[in-house]
Amino acid sequence: IVFINPAVDKYAEVKIWSSDIMNIIHNKRVSVMPKMAPMLLAAITPPHYSFVFMDEEIEDVDFEVDADIIAITAMTVQIERAYEIADAFRARGKVVMIGGIHATVLPEEALAHCNVVVIGEGENSWPVILEDFENNRLKDRYDAKDYPPVDRLISPRVDIIKHEHYSVFPILATKGCPYDCDFCSVSFVNGRRIRLKPVEQIVEEIRALEKYSKGVLKKTYQFVDDNLYINREYTKELFRAITPLGISWHGQGTLNTANDDEILQIMAESGCRIFSIGFESISEASLREANKARVNQVAAYEQAVKNIIKHGMIPGGFFIFGFDNDNRDTFDATFDFILEKHIVNPTFCILTPYPGTKLARRLEERVFDWSWRKYGVVHCVFEPENMSPGELEQNFYRVAKRMASLDVIKKQLQYFWNQGPWKTNPPLRWIERAALMLAGWKLRKKDKELTKFAFWAARQKNAVDLFIIMTAIVFNDMTKDYPD
Repeated sequence: IVFINPAVDKYAEVKIWSSDIMNIIHNKRVSVMPKMAPMLLAAITPPHYSFVFMDEEIEDVDFEVDADIIAITAMTVQIERAYEIADAFRARGKVVMIGGIHATVLPEEALAHCNVVVIGEGENSWPVILEDFENNRLKDRYDAKDYPPVDRLISPRVDIIKHEHYSVFPILATKGCPYDCDFCSVSFVNGRRIRLKPVEQIVEEIRALEKYSKGVLKKTYQFVDDNLYINREYTKELFRAITPLGISWHGQGTLNTANDDEILQIMAESGCRIFSIGFESISEASLREANKARVNQVAAYEQAVKNIIKHGMIPGGFFIFGFDNDNRDTFDATFDFILEKHIVNPTFCILTPYPGTKLARRLEERVFDWSWRKYGVVHCVFEPENMSPGELEQNFYRVAKRMASLDVIKKQLQYFWNQGPWKTNPPLRWIERAALMLAGWKLRKKDKELTKFAFWAARQKNAVDLFIIMTAIVFNDMTKDYPD
C-alpha cells in the first residue's frame, strides 16, 4: 500500500502551506506536520502488507512505485491534485482509492478518478476494504456508516513518517464537536458526539513519538482535535498526565476555556505554548450569521486573551472575512482590534463555502468559482454582500501583509515577552538562540530584513518560544507573495 498526501500548494498562486524559506533554513524540503490519516490506517493494516507514506509536501510522487493499492486522502483545496495523481496511477493499472473530507461530501465526483471511494472515517471501513481486495470483491464505495464503529480511537503507527522533514508532531485525543458552526464541516464528518481516547493511551503515543524527537531542539506537538476542551474533567486528567513528559504543545479551543483559570494553569504546566481561539469576527452580527453567537461574545475576547497571557501562553486567534455583515471597514477594524487586545498569533481566512457545509447550501446561488484549488481560504469564490469579490481579496491581502510586517510582529512579541517571566514558559536557551542566529545567517542572501529580525529576536533577553519566532518569519515571507 502506498498512501499519498497531495501537495496543497502545487498550483497555488498564493501559498497557504509550503514555505521555501524553511527549506533554506533546514537545507531540505520540510513541512509543518504529517497527516494523521496514514498513521491511523497503517496501525490497522494487517502485517502482511507493507505500508509506505508518500507526502508530496516533502518529496516528489514516484509514479513508477511498485504497489498493489494507491490510497489518497485530500481536503477540498488538494482534491484537483489528488485527481491528477489518481488518474496517472489508474492509467498504469493500479487500484486507486480516494478518501478524506472532500470525497466524503462528493463521492460521485471522486469516483470518476478512482476505483474505490471511502466515505467518512476510514478506520471503520479499512479492514473490510482490505479483506475485499484480497478476495477480489472490491466495491466502488465504502461508507463508514455501513460498518460498526471502531470501539476505541486508534493509536497512530508513527514509524511510517519521515520525521526529520517535519517540525511538529500531531496528536489526537478526541473526535467530534458539539457545536454546529455555519462554515465548518466537522459536525457532518466526525459527528457532534465527543469521543474520548483513554488518557494513558495518549501518554503512550507521546512516548512513542518522543523517540523521534532527537537532538537538543525538540519538536513540538499539535493537538489536532476539533475541540479538545469540551469535557472539563477529561481535559484536566489529560494535561496532568502529560505534564511529566516535558513536551511543548499547541492547541485550539473555544472562548470559555480561556475563562477557566484552573484549566489554563494546568495547560501551561503541561507544556502548552500557544492556545488559539476561533474568534471568527469582532462583529456580533457576523457571529450570529456563523451560528457562533452562543459560543462567542466579543466583549469577552479581551479578558480571555489576558488570561491566556497571564499563564504564559501565546494567544492565537482565527478571524474570517467575508460575512454578509462585513464591509470595507471591517479589515482595518479587525487589525486594530488584534493589536489593541494583543492577540499575538492571528490567522486570517476568507469565508469559504466548503462542500457539505450549511454555508455552502446558503450561498449556493452566489458561488461563481467551483475550481477547488481556490478553496484554500485565501480566495473569494462567492459574491459577498457589501463588496465585490476582488475588493474582499484585495483588503484581505492588504491587512494580512500589515499584520505580517516585521514592525508589527516585533511589537506583538515584545508585549508578550514583557509580561513574563513565567515558570512554565522560560526564556530561550542558549542553544535555541544559536539556532535562531544560524537560521538568520542562512537567510542573508534571500532576505536581509528577516536576517536582522532573527538576530534581533535571538538577542532579546526575555524572548520565549522559538516556534513562534520561526512562525513569524514564515508568515512574513509568505505574505510577500500576496497580490498588491
